[in-house]
Amino acid sequence: MRVREKTLTILFVLSLFANVFLLAVALVPGDDIPALFPPDAGPSPAATMASLPGIGRTASMQAPVTLQKVEITGIGPFSTNRMIEEGAMVNISVEIVPGRGRVLVQTTPLMGIVFQDAANRAVDLAAGRSHADLAGSDIIFSIQSPDGVSEIDGPSAGALMTALLLSVMEDFALNESVTVTGTIDENGNIGPVGGILEKAGAAAASGKTLLLLPAENNNIVESREETGIFCGLRIARQRPVAVDTGMYIEERYGIRVKYVHTLDDFLADVCTPAATP
Repeated sequence: MRVREKTLTILFVLSLFANVFLLAVALVPGDDIPALFPPDAGPSPAATMASLPGIGRTASMQAPVTLQKVEITGIGPFSTNRMIEEGAMVNISVEIVPGRGRVLVQTTPLMGIVFQDAANRAVDLAAGRSHADLAGSDIIFSIQSPDGVSEIDGPSAGALMTALLLSVMEDFALNESVTVTGTIDENGNIGPVGGILEKAGAAAASGKTLLLLPAENNNIVESREETGIFCGLRIARQRPVAVDTGMYIEERYGIRVKYVHTLDDFLADVCTPAATP
């Protein structure tokens, strides 16, 4: 009996509480109705997106590359194939969107494994330099290349991709008259690449005024003809001579060259100074 009496007492108290609350709802205006269970005051989706570095921003920059083509000479069984390299400019862009910490690379044209590795290294380096958490973001790299190019590969755009991502995360502009070619390692050191002369020609033809090169590419080998007289005969031979890359490119293509060792060197020349108010 005592247990039953206690149960009835509890039910009576709960019923009384419910009736009081319903009376309050009827008497108090709608906007002032008290909540029995206030919602958790967590951050709104808009606030969460605003806290992610670079969300919604994009940046792009032209990079010099070398394209390999097969040249066929001769006819029929006497034809021969020769691989030639040509310089070209491609437009590389980066965008940060809400995501799951992925690094995504556009697949048209196809991107090789080495290029994808360079993209991942660029993201790791930029995130570490900016002390940013990109776990809630996806990084998307895209390339616009000349018609007829089916695949792009190689690490030579690593330094440029790092600077692109930093410009989005830290919101600074890039100097469009400058371009760079060079690999980049996990410590921010810029390493040597091939096809320097072809890339310099493409950069100059596109209107760039400054080409940044890895310091290790400071020399190229040029063949120079030497002639002499032997027993009344004129003899000519080609002798390889090491020359300064920057001087050679400036004289031949008319574009200024500067050597860079690290990412800091590169950023010092590619960042556009803030406008004076």
